Amino acid sequence: MNGYSDRINHAFAFAAKYHGAVAPAGTGMDYLAHPANVAIILARYGCDQITIVAGILHHVLEDAVLNQRAVLERKIADKFGPVVLAVAKDALEPRFDPRGSERAWQARKQEYLAQLAIAEPRALDICVADEIHSCGSTMTALRRLGVEYLRAVSRAGSEQTIWWYRSMLEILASRSDWPQREMISELRLMSADLVRSLRQREVDL
Repeated sequence: MNGYSDRINHAFAFAAKYHGAVAPAGTGMDYLAHPANVAIILARYGCDQITIVAGILHHVLEDAVLNQRAVLERKIADKFGPVVLAVAKDALEPRFDPRGSERAWQARKQEYLAQLAIAEPRALDICVADEIHSCGSTMTALRRLGVEYLRAVSRAGSEQTIWWYRSMLEILASRSDWPQREMISELRLMSADLVRSLRQREVDL
């Protein structure tokens, strides 16, 4: 892949146009900064253009409620092709129930874990890149603002966060068809640092 890609550039333009309309209130520019970081991580690990484009666009779908998602899916399929759409959908965390209400954190994470056990490898690339950036961002927030900040912005407590990373890493390690062992290693190291920080800061409170 060359250094410049019109398709990747187009994906960011699409995200800028449509993601801001569906992103949760108060997210600011995170709706662009997060997929941009995910794209960088995917590129760093040598992922193909389909994966990078799907990684950018899956955030647009993930934040859209169901009646919005159907329209966005058609637009993505038309502009980027059915393969990109399929990979992006395979990487989606099931945030909303059939009525469009946001699901409880634990329930959606449990379903997401089951999804990761069967997701296609390119979708796993996206999921792990997403978690690497989220984990790093959480660590930065903890260092600057303390564990109280995590409680204020996250629906998950410290023990739930620890459970999530352990469970996710266990499933990823069992996927012999997914070759990105170095991505697992990076996420494992980062999540271990996060767990230590959470526990230490709770002891200090």
